[in-house]
Amino acid sequence: MTHRPTDLSSFAAALAGRLPGPWISHYHQHSVYSEQFALGHTVWDLGHVHWAVSEFVLRHDAELSGPHGQRLYVIERPLKPGQFLVAPLQPRIALQHFDGVDEPNGIAVPGDPARAAAAVARRLLPRYQHALAVVRRQAGPPAARAVSPPKPAATESRLSR
Repeated sequence: MTHRPTDLSSFAAALAGRLPGPWISHYHQHSVYSEQFALGHTVWDLGHVHWAVSEFVLRHDAELSGPHGQRLYVIERPLKPGQFLVAPLQPRIALQHFDGVDEPNGIAVPGDPARAAAAVARRLLPRYQHALAVVRRQAGPPAARAVSPPKPAATESRLSR
């Protein structure tokens, strides 16, 4: 069975439409190998999905953006035509807040979007939401997570007088 690049795009859009809550799919084609690491380096997985990103040339991927800042990464499953891998993406929070938090890891899903969505909702999202909550709690309130800009030199000199 030959997969066209649009198969992943269609699958990711259909998966997004079947997950609980509002999800949006963003499809990306890679013209060069290094482009796969833009999202691939943020995969919150030390298992199968991490292995696939580091060992295979991926022609494309998709990012699903969901409620409360949740993000999922979707790729074709290497060596298993008709299957896909879905993994959480790390939140944009400083790495020290991940200490002691187990990776929620991704899962392999069938090419049927309805069955895949059921598996993601049942097996992946609960682990992801728990890990995300712990990391956010360790990072503190959203205002504390933001990096404050440096104070201008003029302000500092007035304060030292």
